[in-house]
Amino acid sequence: MTVDGPYEIPPLDDAADISRTTAPQPGETLADTRNWAGFGLLFIGVLVAVAAAVVALWGFGTAALVVTIFAVVTVLAGVALVAVEQVRRRARNIAAPEEAPAWQAVVPPGS
Repeated sequence: MTVDGPYEIPPLDDAADISRTTAPQPGETLADTRNWAGFGLLFIGVLVAVAAAVVALWGFGTAALVVTIFAVVTVLAGVALVAVEQVRRRARNIAAPEEAPAWQAVVPPGS
C-alpha cells in the first residue's frame, strides 16, 4: 500500500497486504534478532550434549552426568527464550485498529 497524505491507498488489484499479516512469513523467525539468544543457547546445548556423549563413551560416568545436566538446562533455557519471544511477538502483532498509531490510518473496505 502506498500512503497519500493521511490516507492509505489500497492496491488496485485487490492483492493481500502481506506487510500486515499476523502469521510469520518464511524466514521471519530467524531474521528477528530477538530470537538469537534462544537459538544460541539451543546450539550450545546441543554441542554440550554431544560432549556429554563423548565423555560418557570415554568412561567418565560422573563427569558425563554433570555435563548432561548442564546440556539439558541449556536446551530448556533456549526453548524457553524462543517460546517467550514468540508469545511477545504475537502480543505485539495483535493490535486493535483503534490502537493503531496516528500515522497508520485505517481505511475501511470499499472506500
